[in-house]
Amino acid sequence: MSSIDFSQMKTIEQLRTEAKQAELDSILKARKSAYASESDPIRLEADYDAMSQGLTPDYTKWYASVSAIKARFPLPAGDDNTES
Repeated sequence: MSSIDFSQMKTIEQLRTEAKQAELDSILKARKSAYASESDPIRLEADYDAMSQGLTPDYTKWYASVSAIKARFPLPAGDDNTES
């Protein structure tokens, strides 16, 4: 006769927490990828251009790119985690 191992059971709240964490992890991974391929090159170019001319970098395009990425991959409502 087999027995049920109740130590392996999860509550509904545990399952919800795991699902919420998985969703957050997915969003943060997508943001990180987008930052690396879209916004970081813009910032690096602004840094280089400013440095080569002895000026302060103009991050206007970079800010817009980061804002667009955050809008495309919004954090779940009510999430108090630090934005990335």
